[in-house]
Amino acid sequence: MSSEPASSASHFNAELNFERLVFFSDAVMAIAITLLAVELKVPEIAPALAAEELPHALQEMTPRFISFVISFFVIGIYWMSHHRAYGFIKRYDTRLLLLNLIFLLFIVTLPFVTHLIGEYGNMPLPNVIYALDVAMLGFATSATWFYATHRHRLVDPALDPQLVRLIGLSAVSAPLIFLLSIPFALVTPYIQVIWVLAAVAAAFLGRRIAARSVTGDG
Repeated sequence: MSSEPASSASHFNAELNFERLVFFSDAVMAIAITLLAVELKVPEIAPALAAEELPHALQEMTPRFISFVISFFVIGIYWMSHHRAYGFIKRYDTRLLLLNLIFLLFIVTLPFVTHLIGEYGNMPLPNVIYALDVAMLGFATSATWFYATHRHRLVDPALDPQLVRLIGLSAVSAPLIFLLSIPFALVTPYIQVIWVLAAVAAAFLGRRIAARSVTGDG
């Protein structure tokens, strides 16, 4: 009398679930950036002393502002990298979900390590922890890309191999710079200069990738 139940596979919306993966990642990165700003608290000064003490209080916050700007651009660059990569990735599987979760793990720890270098950036250990966090974030990104593109596992079979290699190079360049910066973090508090170089390298490769994707995929 009753019809046979349809298979669960017939109700599985792969496209919708892939969009949920991307939207969830976007939301996590947006929250991480918001938490960075939350740490920038306005100095509490008695109104009668504000004119005299506020400039000094803001000057003392300079390391926090610097760490905020660095992490804002770190998350922003990795958001753009994630956006670019998932524009080429067409399918997903359980391993991709796991790799994406590992990537997000190091995103959500960035507000903590940012606050750490904002407070204790003149000490080696916080800078080493920060560099490790960003390096692992970058390696998670590159692992995701290499997994998705190996033998065109989760990307279009016609995707340009040179573009695949270029995006892979971009994915490993920044984390390698952060990893190699760790010995310098042990001897100098100005390690942020090297981190800025990593951001410049990532931006340069990102522009090359964008130009390649327009001319190569069109």
